[in-house]
Amino acid sequence: MRLDQVGEAELVRRLVPLLPAQGLVIGPGEDDAAAWEEADGSFTVASADSSVESVHFDLGWQAPEDVGWRALAAALGDLAAKGARPTHGLVSISAPRAWELEFVLGIYGGIGELARMVGLNVVGGDTTETPGPAVIAITVLGRTAIQPLPRSAARPGWALALTGPLGSAAVALAARRSLRLAPRIAEGERLNALGLVCGDVSDGLIAELQKFRAMSGCGCEVREQLVPVAEGAEPSQALTSGEEAELLCAGPAEVVETAGLAVIGSLQADEGVVVLDAQGKPRTGAEGGFRHFA
Repeated sequence: MRLDQVGEAELVRRLVPLLPAQGLVIGPGEDDAAAWEEADGSFTVASADSSVESVHFDLGWQAPEDVGWRALAAALGDLAAKGARPTHGLVSISAPRAWELEFVLGIYGGIGELARMVGLNVVGGDTTETPGPAVIAITVLGRTAIQPLPRSAARPGWALALTGPLGSAAVALAARRSLRLAPRIAEGERLNALGLVCGDVSDGLIAELQKFRAMSGCGCEVREQLVPVAEGAEPSQALTSGEEAELLCAGPAEVVETAGLAVIGSLQADEGVVVLDAQGKPRTGAEGGFRHFA
């Protein structure tokens, strides 16, 4: 059976039993980040992300510094979702021998710029040769005093809300314009302290709703007209745009409504993901976002 017949979610489900993992508060397959408790009662959150040439970046129209920024921002989004303050990171790159030195230096320059902004110590990594395409692999660690909640902790009846408008990344991509979005680190800390369950919208809003459904068993009902749309974007782009830095959060309605978020819907007892249009009818083709092996 080929990977495009299995899909990313099913591949992860089959990989998890093969991994020895003990003593975690968030284990493999529960979320996009793992977490464990430290001896002092704090929690470490860990996540890894890879950026592949021609899939996630294109040096034909993107500056190397922007590619590096984007690669680190993608990894940091998972820490932001769990309310963790970045501490340490590892950066590895596999590049073709014909690449210009300036490409690699520029990528690491962009990584370093964002790392300094969020207080991340980049402590090492690896460099290897590949016939191509190039791959940037980043692992990040963060700390939080509050136990992070996985998506599996979400419950039916909870409200769903966003930290900000979506679609700017899709607009930038269509225009072949680099966009440096900053991970919502401080916002993630605040929302996790309120007891909300959060996930970043790096694969698109509908894809993130599907992750909540898969991990919590809750269905989702979202009203399209309530989804905040970035300037210049279409509502359909707000639903499907990947590479976004905003967070999707779930929690008791009374908490979410006082958190300063844009409420867009709720979790349901059924297992479906439904997007309602302006007339209150289910939106056809309510799928989207980036899915590997699809």
